[in-house]
Amino acid sequence: MCGFLGSITFKEISNVNFEKYNKRIECRGPDEKVVICNKNFVNPDIYHNYTFNRLSIIDLSKNASQPMQSDEFNSLIMFNGEIYNHRELRAFLEQKGVMFKSSHSDTEALLLGLSAMGMDFLKKLNGQFAIFFHDINKNEYYLIRDRVGQKPLYFAKNSEGFYFGSDLISVKNLSNNHKFNEDQIKNFINFGTSITPNSFFSNVFSVSPGEFIKISLMNNNFEINKYSYWDLPSFLDDKEFIEEEFIDIFENSVEKRLESDVPVSNFLSGGLDSSAVIKALNKKKKKINTFSMITKSKIFNESEYIDQVVKKYNTNHTYREISDELSFENIKTIISKYDDIIYDPSLLPTYILSKNISEDYKVALSGDGGDELLSGYDHYSNFHNKNKYPDKFIDLLFNIYPSIFGSGNNILKNSNDWKKAFSSYYEDKKLMNLLNINNFSDFRNKYLNEMDESWKSLMITDYNFFLNEMMLKKIDRSSMLCSLEIRSPFLDHRLAEYVVSHNYLDNGDNYSSKKIIKNYLSEDFDKSFIDREKMGFSIDIKNIVTTNQEEILETILCSPIENFINLKNMKRLKLINSRMNALRLWKLYSISLYLENNKTKSTT
Repeated sequence: MCGFLGSITFKEISNVNFEKYNKRIECRGPDEKVVICNKNFVNPDIYHNYTFNRLSIIDLSKNASQPMQSDEFNSLIMFNGEIYNHRELRAFLEQKGVMFKSSHSDTEALLLGLSAMGMDFLKKLNGQFAIFFHDINKNEYYLIRDRVGQKPLYFAKNSEGFYFGSDLISVKNLSNNHKFNEDQIKNFINFGTSITPNSFFSNVFSVSPGEFIKISLMNNNFEINKYSYWDLPSFLDDKEFIEEEFIDIFENSVEKRLESDVPVSNFLSGGLDSSAVIKALNKKKKKINTFSMITKSKIFNESEYIDQVVKKYNTNHTYREISDELSFENIKTIISKYDDIIYDPSLLPTYILSKNISEDYKVALSGDGGDELLSGYDHYSNFHNKNKYPDKFIDLLFNIYPSIFGSGNNILKNSNDWKKAFSSYYEDKKLMNLLNINNFSDFRNKYLNEMDESWKSLMITDYNFFLNEMMLKKIDRSSMLCSLEIRSPFLDHRLAEYVVSHNYLDNGDNYSSKKIIKNYLSEDFDKSFIDREKMGFSIDIKNIVTTNQEEILETILCSPIENFINLKNMKRLKLINSRMNALRLWKLYSISLYLENNKTKSTT
């Protein structure tokens, strides 16, 4: 796991500036730093600047250092992530006569595989990755992102060159692309995220999950072409779902994510998904080190269930109770470190727990992705609820519902317009109206319009939208700020392909949230453990916002956000002291702090 930054330019770049922009990503790889500045390969008029920060996990030797170059193929790679099946890939390539220098570097397997087979090799990968690959002979460059979007990868270009890397702010600064993207700021206020491939800066973009882009130099200009190598809907089918087959893939996924030359730890929230990962590890007779974070708030404290898992599987467990870390000053410091805006308040406990684990470990397994994979959210049960109301009636109720009372989404989710009901779980149209922002939606254009009325369509949208745009940003940024790699067995692409190609659920009454995981755990735990309501992993954001309300309001009103939206009604949110309004103010505060910390030359 690592972080990298690069540029391909028509003129030399200052070494000082390049290393300065790299400072932001050193936390991603504190074990080793390699900088290559103003390197010419084939074309003497093209300057290459690469910096790589390594977190050493697989093959700790210098033979696995990056950037890694192949003399045989005349190619170069920088790679952030892990390839869990690299040993099988190595054996496959050796059978084809490919020669290796390292003993077991996944980076070398990736470099030689791409060099020998091109982009077709991507379909063989099992892992999480963001890749820069340079075919030196052809003077072609590739940026590649894993199927789900676990690892970030940004790029930009201008008249002087092409720029890319693991950190949004670093790429923005290196490319001198400083204009805020007004549409994405509005998207954030509505959803709590920007919408890939766009970012919060007008000319800085993200490589989409399951995509690679090819960068070619044509007539002193960098030509960009995008290609998809994985598309979850393409696997849609209705084959018989066999629990044993799914569990076999899941347990194999857990085992693959133990591939490491350093010890591996485990997140244990007490929820069903992290508990299932621990059970799979226990079946492998592995030594299990588990970590949990708890708060004094009973709303988010699952210690009762954590204790049951620890006792059942005899884990070496560490509890971490957070209190002092949630001082407002500390919170501001933490969120100011993020290159992207993370709205979800659970980023704070995720960061704090990651920081504690990273004192002794570089790797941790988590249960992330189970809800998106196996219909774990409320909107799935709502989708199967037949007691829907006419859309016109729902619109009438929604229109008269006061904005300061809440989002009104509890009204919208009962609409017989299933797209409106589904999107209500993510949008806050009432907040948009309160701030006089015209309702527009990249979400609708990119995701919702592609859906049909089936639970699989809901699942695919959750997988592509919520997982990529929200959850994985939080997980990656929170953990990598602490130099900790998170591996999530539920995100194995084989599991997603199996679910959408089999009849896990039907469109009738046979609905049970995450039934496969409940069945998996039922032989070890009673019904009170299995059938409890989902609690979530968060903090008491209402108390934090209420206690620091005046500073939060002042920050919002004095930030560059005032250039994009009408804030005159914002203070009305404090009239109703509810968790929803606290979350809204937190959302506005988060983006205000971000814009203030990353002020641009122009805000138009």
